[in-house]
Amino acid sequence: MQNEAATPSSVNARRHRVQEYVRWSDVDVSGIIRWDVYARFIEMAETELFRAAGFPYATLWDRLDIWLPRVQFHLDYRNPARLDELLDIEIWVGRIGRSSIRLEFAVKKPGGDMAAEGYLVIVSIDRKNAKSVEVPKALLDALTHAPPSSSPQPSPAPSPRPSPTRGEGEKVKGGEGDEEH
Repeated sequence: MQNEAATPSSVNARRHRVQEYVRWSDVDVSGIIRWDVYARFIEMAETELFRAAGFPYATLWDRLDIWLPRVQFHLDYRNPARLDELLDIEIWVGRIGRSSIRLEFAVKKPGGDMAAEGYLVIVSIDRKNAKSVEVPKALLDALTHAPPSSSPQPSPAPSPRPSPTRGEGEKVKGGEGDEEH
């Protein structure tokens, strides 16, 4: 069952942007970014989103007594990124369920062309028994109440895009057993 109070609207959900260059080690022989580099870029943006929300990963685990494993990572390629392009990576809360957080992301090239977009699902689990638990209220509040932009880079308004969403009560796979999140 979905926690209705835990479902943020896209208007007030926290968003965060980071920028990163496509480096020599990030490209294949053709000079195009490798698929695995996107996982690093999204992890970097996710880390900074949580830091901006007041929950840096260095202290989050102990403060909330949870882990947040990734159970899904979906990436749609739109336009190849190339060596030395400065990419703008934006990440935001798309949905919060009882125990899961869906983070949406967009990776844009210079000039605003979409390089890739997708989503990441993380699940709140108890550190002792690895069973899913409710997203802690303090984290929920921090992620759904967006403060004035704290991003160091000026950023244009994000372009709206259709987002694949799950219906009420649909299941997330990837953890111990399938359960509703």
